[in-house]
Amino acid sequence: MKLTVAAIQMESRNGDYHGNRKRAGELIDLAVKKEARLIVLPELALAGYIYTDEIWKQAETLPGRTSQWLGERCAQHDVYIGTSIPESDGVDFYNTFILCGPGGQRWTHRKIEPAGFEAFFFRGAGPNPCVFETPIGKVGVVICFDASKTYSLRCLARNRPDILLNIYSCIMMPNFTARKYQQNWMDVYRLAPQKFAQHLNVPVVACNKTGDFLSPLPMGFGITYRARFIDRTSIVDRSGALLSEIDGGSGVALAKLEMGTAREAEDVEVPSGRWFLPVSHFTRFASGIIQKMGMIRYASSGKRRKAASEVFGRD
Repeated sequence: MKLTVAAIQMESRNGDYHGNRKRAGELIDLAVKKEARLIVLPELALAGYIYTDEIWKQAETLPGRTSQWLGERCAQHDVYIGTSIPESDGVDFYNTFILCGPGGQRWTHRKIEPAGFEAFFFRGAGPNPCVFETPIGKVGVVICFDASKTYSLRCLARNRPDILLNIYSCIMMPNFTARKYQQNWMDVYRLAPQKFAQHLNVPVVACNKTGDFLSPLPMGFGITYRARFIDRTSIVDRSGALLSEIDGGSGVALAKLEMGTAREAEDVEVPSGRWFLPVSHFTRFASGIIQKMGMIRYASSGKRRKAASEVFGRD
C-alpha cells in the first residue's frame, strides 16, 4: 500500500494559539493541494513552547478546541492530521499527541517522559499505546526526546507499525555548552529517523518547528535560554533513505511512501539499557538532573493543581 504523507515545518509563537492555527491551516491547505492523505504537524504546534507556567494557559481537555478543529479539517478534506497539545485531565498536564481522522475518529498517545525542563510543567504518562490501528494502516508515534530511549523502540517493535511519526519541538543547545555537545545534539536529531527506519523496517516522518526560541529557565534566577529550533523536517523510506526534507524555514515536505510491515519484535535489535540513540553522556546526565528537579517541583505545586482544574472546568 502506498500513502502520500506531508510533514509540516512551521513557526509556532508562544501565546498565539489563533495565529499558530492560521499558519498551520495554510500549510495544511498546501499539503491537501499536493494530495497528502496523512499530514503531520510538530509537537505543540498550536500551543507554542516555553519553560514557564504560561504554557498551562494553552492547555485544553480532550475533546477540546484543537481536536475539534482538526476533526473539521479532516472531514472537509478526507485526510488524517496529527499534532500534540498540552492536555489537562483536571489534575495533571500531559503532552498528548492526537491523530484525527475524517470519520470523527481520534487516537491519542501521551508523552512517556517529560524532557529536561518540561518536567517542571508536564507529567510523564509512562508506557501507553504508541501504535494506532487506523483505516490507512498502523500508525506509530514518538514525541521528541522519547525517541532517544529504548522504551520507545521496544513499544514500537511489539506493536509493529506500518509508518512512524516522530514530532519535535527540538531546540539547539545554548551557546554556553561545549561545542562538541552541541554538535552531538544536532547529529542525534538528524540520525533519529534513519535509525528508527532501519531498526523497524518502516518509513519515518520527522517534523520540527522553525524560528527562534526564547524562554526564562525554571529556577534559573533570571537566566534566559536563547536558541533556535533545529529547523529540519524529513521523510525517509524503510531503508532510511531520504525522500523529502525542509532544511530551514516553514514549508511542507511531501513523499509517497510504500507502507511496509515492520519486523517481528524478536528481529528488532533493542540496545540494552535506557538509551537508544547515541546522546552524549553530558546530555544524559544534565537532562536527568533537570528532569528530577522538575518532577519534584511539579508534584508539589499547588499552582499546577489549581491551573489544571481551571482548564478542566473551563472546557
